[in-house]
Amino acid sequence: MDDKRQDADWIYIFVNNPGKNEEFSGFYDQELQIRFIPAFHNKEDAQICSGKFMDRLTDFEVQAVHKDDLNRYASEHHFLIFMLDRYGAILEKVAPQEASTQKG
Repeated sequence: MDDKRQDADWIYIFVNNPGKNEEFSGFYDQELQIRFIPAFHNKEDAQICSGKFMDRLTDFEVQAVHKDDLNRYASEHHFLIFMLDRYGAILEKVAPQEASTQKG
């Protein structure tokens, strides 16, 4: 299997309570009335951007997740997936049913 294609199937998100009752970190934008999960192409960008989303007192970790797993979670919990850069700028908005079909 092509490693580049395989790596494109994994993205990085914030996970609350790592190791115990883990859950994906999702957010609600009141102004736009949108529920979303911030996601990143690499761990470093997620870590750099974590201060824009995560409270320093919150127990969280940046973890890799397969796009299909995130797609299922986002669909079940009515979230969009926002692919972001290290500064928090939106690179792509992904509706859950599209998440597993996106090519990297």
